[in-house]
Amino acid sequence: MKLPDGMQAAVFTDPSNLFYLTGYSNSDAAVVIIRDKAYYVTDKRCLSEAGKYMNGFEIVDSDGESYVSKAVSLLSAKEAETVGVEKDTILYRNYLLFAEKFKKIADVSPYIKSLRAVKSSAEVEKIKAAQRITDETFAVVLGAVKENMTEKELASSVDTELVRRGACPAFDTIAAFGENTALPHAHPGDRRLKYGDPITVDFGAKLNGYCSDMTRSFVFGKANEEYEKAYNAVLGAKNEAESRISAGMSGKECDNAARQFLARRGLDKYFTHSLGHSLGIDIHEAPNLSPRSDETIPEGAVTSVEPGIYIDGKFGIRIEDIVLFKKTGVENLTNSDEHLIII
Repeated sequence: MKLPDGMQAAVFTDPSNLFYLTGYSNSDAAVVIIRDKAYYVTDKRCLSEAGKYMNGFEIVDSDGESYVSKAVSLLSAKEAETVGVEKDTILYRNYLLFAEKFKKIADVSPYIKSLRAVKSSAEVEKIKAAQRITDETFAVVLGAVKENMTEKELASSVDTELVRRGACPAFDTIAAFGENTALPHAHPGDRRLKYGDPITVDFGAKLNGYCSDMTRSFVFGKANEEYEKAYNAVLGAKNEAESRISAGMSGKECDNAARQFLARRGLDKYFTHSLGHSLGIDIHEAPNLSPRSDETIPEGAVTSVEPGIYIDGKFGIRIEDIVLFKKTGVENLTNSDEHLIII
């Protein structure tokens, strides 16, 4: 791993960054990069397994010290002066250890974020595999929806199907009925499903360390005219955005593609969040398709595209796909039906 110019060394302890750098899942560790040499610091519980799964790293026993303390010792022995640390996630007590020992502390967080923002072909395939399980789960769960079930029961059905297919939930599954669909991050409760209720489910699989994400809104029984009109507007905004966005645009420009579509229909005031977020090892990564972001979306980024409208006390609608950014547009990685489903 080549460090930014002027940075002689860097230490990584964030679990997601550790997995990205090594392909090995273990939060009790530190990766130390010193010029062109890489060290993996862990304790005796993981030494043998780490050695089997990682190439290009010298495995170092922490030998009773904390991982950070051992990393400081390694860096001191190599006479590093400018050391990069993850200022976004480092604990303050650990930051003080570095500040006491080294002349200059740099922030390596923007650098590792930029690396993780561009997915390799292998990473894309892992995300696609996770999304296939998400699509399969949705198809099965639709058949499990029944009158008088609770939101908790539907969320549990989703999670069970994910596990049955060899994955785990990428985040806490959202299942909302009726007026609760107007809450973008509703928590499944004891609300029971009634005829005519709108339903929103937001969930994803995590498989081999990588996440997927999808939201679908649909109706049990019969949709009223207001809901159908709003649904078609959200679907139109999603499709408009997916047809217009591409690598090289800013997050703000991508968000605007959907927001302006809703504005022309007088619905933008109900669109209360960003168009999307990147995902990969974590369900929320950088960069974002946000009205506040001037950051450029790189080729190879994978993000959600999830416009929504939320009318308090009535209903909410969100339709979410995940897409791969390319120079000429985006590739939709989601295969579940996006048209209004009536059960």
